Amino acid sequence: MKFTTTLMLLICITMTTYAQREETVFGRGGVSLTGVWGGMTNGMVKFQDEFSLNNGGFFVFELNDDFLIGWSGYGNGEILDDGRDVEIEGNDLLLGYTFNSHRSVHPAMYIKGGRGKLDVAGEGKENVTVIEPSIGIEVNVFRFMRVGLEGGYRFVTGVNRFGLNDSDLSSPVVGLRFKFGWSWR
Repeated sequence: MKFTTTLMLLICITMTTYAQREETVFGRGGVSLTGVWGGMTNGMVKFQDEFSLNNGGFFVFELNDDFLIGWSGYGNGEILDDGRDVEIEGNDLLLGYTFNSHRSVHPAMYIKGGRGKLDVAGEGKENVTVIEPSIGIEVNVFRFMRVGLEGGYRFVTGVNRFGLNDSDLSSPVVGLRFKFGWSWR
């Protein structure tokens, strides 16, 4: 009888101690790496009065199943009405959040931002800032592949040369995102 009572008391103390463990940011209950993803994006953006195909790629780490942090690269160009060849490209920080990413169809939000280069052939280059928030829907096609349709707005600032301004390059964005990788949750 004493043994059973002592054993039960010991189990209760152990469970109480375990239940009161301290949570930390990088420990149990904090931030954990749950996946790695990479892929490509293709979208339509405005270039002065014309729409242009914006191609890019990305690599992200998935944290706690739904939060994404990583890198995005992009580039697009257009020949303007006056015959000038204009390109914009950059490498940005990419943040994202996929709501209930374990479901076959789920919403997703992304924001990328950083410095870019505006290149007007024969006239020079200029540093610009690009911020592009977007929201969309993502489909888990296979465990290792997701396809998303998204829309947002590309804000370009710092354009003040070559007869162009911020509004010539800022525009709504519509695009496709192809994600390849793995979640090990």
